[in-house]
Amino acid sequence: MTAPPRPRAREAGPELLVLARWEAFVPWLLGTCGRWPRSVRFTLTQRLENHALDVLELLVVARYQPRQRAGSLLRANLTLERMRFLCRIARARACMSARAFDKAMHDIDETGRMLHGWRQHARQQPPRQRRHVSKTPSPEATS
Repeated sequence: MTAPPRPRAREAGPELLVLARWEAFVPWLLGTCGRWPRSVRFTLTQRLENHALDVLELLVVARYQPRQRAGSLLRANLTLERMRFLCRIARARACMSARAFDKAMHDIDETGRMLHGWRQHARQQPPRQRRHVSKTPSPEATS
């Protein structure tokens, strides 16, 4: 017996699409930051790389732990905002080329918009009812 085919990211919902996009962005960012001068390697580079990986972890938590979804998405959005500021500083210090800056800002902005959409989608979903399992046997079971 084979498992049903997995839906493509675009068809699977907002959470998988944002995860796929961010997963594609992070290796590019890590490679770009790795070419920056040594003078910023332990300040801007390290902070930006850590924030990118933090966002990835928060997205995974939001995807697979529904009770922590709202908090994780909020923290991910705040981390994206920190990344925007760090990219602006890197551009001002001429560590990041104009082309790399534009790509980074575009991808970070797109991810932020997708996070907002995910948060809106999650708010519209009715809360899932937990099945209550009674500890006392039902009347039918005792007869």
